[in-house]
Amino acid sequence: MMRIILPLFLGVCFLALQATLFTSLSIQRIRPDLVLILTLYLAFSYPVVSGGFLAFIMGFLMDLFSGNPFGLYTFSRPFIFFVAWLFKERLYLEGFLSQSLFVFFLALGEGFLILILLNTFNPIGHFFPMVLTTLLPQSFFTALIAPVLSSIFNTRLFSLFTQESEIRGRGGR
Repeated sequence: MMRIILPLFLGVCFLALQATLFTSLSIQRIRPDLVLILTLYLAFSYPVVSGGFLAFIMGFLMDLFSGNPFGLYTFSRPFIFFVAWLFKERLYLEGFLSQSLFVFFLALGEGFLILILLNTFNPIGHFFPMVLTTLLPQSFFTALIAPVLSSIFNTRLFSLFTQESEIRGRGGR
């Protein structure tokens, strides 16, 4: 149970941080996406069903916090989770550069997906300037923070909560 509650609690805390503190500190609406980093962590360390469910719930909560009527994050977060889950056995993501590049490309991919869906449902007009002025810098800042959060997620304290509940779930205690 703790294996589900801890990431969900962290996701809600990251959402609150993004919606309050990062909004006031952002430069031209550019701020890192902490929930995306958590979603990618889930893809590498959780089973496909429980991790996909958590990614769906966090995407749904992002839509609720942002007031987005289309459900774009509800669609894009599980999609990004499954893309990362498919590549987890094929990539070596132990170094700072490899983690940053992986997060950068997936953040960029999610941003393109959201912009394309937004442009499909409600034409926004200036597609390419938005990519250069918002999407690239936001993906870059998210990629810079990813190795730091990844090292926090991989600490003994964080893994203690998730492994202990996994042992109890198997009947180990």
